[in-house]
Amino acid sequence: MNSAAFLPVLRQLPIEKTRQIRRLRNRQAQLQSIIGLALVKSGLRQLGLRKFHLKKVRFHYQKPYVSQGGHFSISHSKRCICCIVSRNQSVGIDVEKVRPVTDRLVKKYHLKSNTSDPIKVWTQKEAVLKVAADNSLNELGQIEIMGDHAHFKTHDYRVKSFSLPDKYIMSIAITQAITKLKIKRVYF
Repeated sequence: MNSAAFLPVLRQLPIEKTRQIRRLRNRQAQLQSIIGLALVKSGLRQLGLRKFHLKKVRFHYQKPYVSQGGHFSISHSKRCICCIVSRNQSVGIDVEKVRPVTDRLVKKYHLKSNTSDPIKVWTQKEAVLKVAADNSLNELGQIEIMGDHAHFKTHDYRVKSFSLPDKYIMSIAITQAITKLKIKRVYF
């Protein structure tokens, strides 16, 4: 993959984010970050933010936002990159390659479910952490998943999971009911 193709995206980012991406030692992680932000740009433009520019993205603590309105979340695992955007509500997304999870992790993060496999519960909980702007994995065990609802601290969220090709699972979390959803994925 020719990294020169991604230079235009890098040039559109705030300088601190460009530096952060360049400091990533792993070339794949650099590409995942750049492709994820290109997906954000595309998604927000589809929502009608035609004048959206990546320099308008602010990276406040762990929850990025768009200064002119708009919310997004990005996730990647191995060779799959996913993004969720919303015009009017906070959003979170997580994608993982389906794989076995150790009993220790299942116990530590309360990933046991009668109806779901642990990796699905993991993605649901991590998506909730992202929408809640709390990126501490230590908090995973405090998130309660009940069907398509989740509860974390004093807030309730909606969650939805999707099986993707090549044995990936993606979950989204939002603050209100899921009304309209368009899914686009990038594999590289």
